[in-house]
Amino acid sequence: MDVVRELVAHEETPRHPEVIGRPPREPVPDTRPGPEQPQRYVVPGLRGHTRLVAGMVYANRPWRLFGSLSRALAGVFATATVLFINSATWNLATALGAVQHAVITAGSAVALTLWIIVDHQLWERGTHLPARHHPLYPYNLVTLVTIALAVVVLAAALFATLVAVSFLLLDASVLRKFIGRQVGVGDYLFLAWFITAIAMIGGAFGTSLEGDEKVSDAAYGRRQRERQRMLRQMPRPERGERRGPDTTDG
Repeated sequence: MDVVRELVAHEETPRHPEVIGRPPREPVPDTRPGPEQPQRYVVPGLRGHTRLVAGMVYANRPWRLFGSLSRALAGVFATATVLFINSATWNLATALGAVQHAVITAGSAVALTLWIIVDHQLWERGTHLPARHHPLYPYNLVTLVTIALAVVVLAAALFATLVAVSFLLLDASVLRKFIGRQVGVGDYLFLAWFITAIAMIGGAFGTSLEGDEKVSDAAYGRRQRERQRMLRQMPRPERGERRGPDTTDG
């Protein structure tokens, strides 16, 4: 919008973006190559950091992550298919309670999130970066939240799909024969819930078949991908003095 306004109306003052933070009191040194030095802003307090992290997570579009990872989706749905037609799964899923299902789901979601971050080296370390680089906690926090939200979206979509499929394909009389009692709506929901939790482990195996670059491109927005490419091109001297105030690029 600002580019169009400048071209059409010859207005050079940006109106659309709202800057999060304030200019630093002292100039902040920059390690990026090139003559142009970016503007930097100090993020004030918890509210400013929350807005910054939320904006960075939104820019990464976590709901689109697994849509770009075909092998991960194949692992999830292949595992879900095998479990869905297994009578032992029916007995176990309908025998467990809600608390047990919740614990299994939380454990599998955490495992998948950590597996993606560790296996594809998405967690940034200070020893891998140039001296006087930004503090790493906003970037690592954004990575953790982005992957976790993507896992939650995947689990919700898979659960909804399995509920619909179970009601359409799994007859109550067949299910009753194996579990030995009357079948209710809750049994179908618990079955879909259980399969969703276990299928997330299959997703972990699927993500292992994806390349690191592909996962990184799927997990991050354009600005973060540019930053990572820039860091890979920069020399990596011994870590020096860390920056004082928390700053963000403008």
